[in-house]
Amino acid sequence: MKIIDSKIVDSGFEDFNKLDILKRNLGYEAMRTLSSNTKRECVFDYSLNKRVDRGTMLAVALALREYILKNFAEYDRIGIALPSCMPGVAVNLAVQMAGKVSVNLNFTMGAEAERACLERANVQMVIGSDKVREKVNAHSPDYPWTDNFFDIGKILKKIGKKRIAAKLIAVRTLPFWLLSRIYKVPREGGDREASIIFTSGSEGMPKAAVLTHRNIMANCMQMWQIGIVNQDTTLHANLPLFHSFGQTIQVWMTSICGMKSVAVQSPLEVQANLDASRKAGSTIMISTPTFLRSYYKKGKPEDFPKMHGVIGGAEKTPDGFIEKWREKFPNVYYWEGYGLTEASPVVAVNLPENLKRGKFCPQPSRTKPESVGEIFPGMLAAVASPETGEFLPLGSVGLLHLKGASIFGGYLNQPEENKKKLHDGWLNTGDLACLDEDGFIFIKGRLSRFSKIGGEMVPHTSVEDSIVKALGIQDSEVPLVAIGSRLDEAKGESLVLVSSFDIEMSKLRRLLTEAGLPNLWIPKHLVKVDAIPLLSSGKLDLGKIRILCAGE
Repeated sequence: MKIIDSKIVDSGFEDFNKLDILKRNLGYEAMRTLSSNTKRECVFDYSLNKRVDRGTMLAVALALREYILKNFAEYDRIGIALPSCMPGVAVNLAVQMAGKVSVNLNFTMGAEAERACLERANVQMVIGSDKVREKVNAHSPDYPWTDNFFDIGKILKKIGKKRIAAKLIAVRTLPFWLLSRIYKVPREGGDREASIIFTSGSEGMPKAAVLTHRNIMANCMQMWQIGIVNQDTTLHANLPLFHSFGQTIQVWMTSICGMKSVAVQSPLEVQANLDASRKAGSTIMISTPTFLRSYYKKGKPEDFPKMHGVIGGAEKTPDGFIEKWREKFPNVYYWEGYGLTEASPVVAVNLPENLKRGKFCPQPSRTKPESVGEIFPGMLAAVASPETGEFLPLGSVGLLHLKGASIFGGYLNQPEENKKKLHDGWLNTGDLACLDEDGFIFIKGRLSRFSKIGGEMVPHTSVEDSIVKALGIQDSEVPLVAIGSRLDEAKGESLVLVSSFDIEMSKLRRLLTEAGLPNLWIPKHLVKVDAIPLLSSGKLDLGKIRILCAGE
């Protein structure tokens, strides 16, 4: 790590960003890996109970590429509505090999939000599954499927087994350089648009983040450099492909770096995930604390016979949960990480000691309590004053800013949002954090999750943690309380407790006071709900919570 002007942490920014592989097309590099050692297992699809080797995966992807170019040549962007499964990976590979742009659709999103997403990205056709469509229509009959919807099973039937078999013979017998020439997979990717990922919409309507080949390739190489995965890794792949984590790690990391994956269609299917881990021997899992709490509650050590680590990200890990996890699963290390869609997505991870690291990470891996790890290789990091935007000295709390090859170039057709988010290649994450001289990030919360009360910044997450502890509801699989705010003439804002847990406010105030919580931090208002509004990722739906708190 290098420190610039006592304000900026540099983890090898200049050298990393010169890597030649960052210029490559994702499909081209995936083809290079999949065409080597073609009989090595690539994906175990739990739902199909099928093991797929590299050669077969590549043959199917090349056949789909050919079909896309023949039948969908007029479409630049290909909508994809498939879960984590072998066909989902194959279609994503095929789209990039065809020189198109993948748009993995969040089919758990409401109809209004999805309609806005399709319009913004100009998605006019979708490759999906009739089963997925039927399932979505059952609870959202007005979901805006395009008129041009194509079932992947029917597409593969039209292609035919003979054509795929012919591709497989070519894949198993011809060298990569000849295959790439025959099938004319684009070699260069670089700053070309590769994928559009819609943000979670936790604070409003989802935004369309444009990720380039360079962005996604950089994040794959960063994960590889830190040593958390290698070719012997068996990734437990259950995150949706419409999440940046799911797409980058489960499609591109595995295909380009040559790892095996265990595909499970949903992280919500707890027993299926435990069975798949036990059956296929998953060694690492990237998930969210929300889902990991379910596996903790229902899982047994024998469900993770080969698992050596899980990474919890996308949301704050509840206080005390890591210790509980390590007590129940002593052989499964819990790493806490940090990422966001706009960074393609992983930024930092706390790592166990003695990992074999790449040339951009020569120092031994380390971890620090309360941090989300050290920034990835090839990045610059700093914190800025929320008021002035000026970078602050290390150790100060401010808005976390990041710069590097994995940082996106902006949202699609949203120039005003881009002005707020990006400046001179720096991404304003919107998260309050501090940095130390070793490049470790300490997240304090999102700026939007603070209220200014009587001139003091009050963190909503800290208040939520205090309430959860006071009420003894730490073991709940889903959030039972959330904090928001409303305008207050005397103090500027006042806190509002949104709760699905029965509690008298007078009792709660007494418990919080006894716990030493400042008076300004104690909620003044209560809104009772049947369930706390959540997104499909398990994160709080802050937009709905804001409406509830305002009384709208």
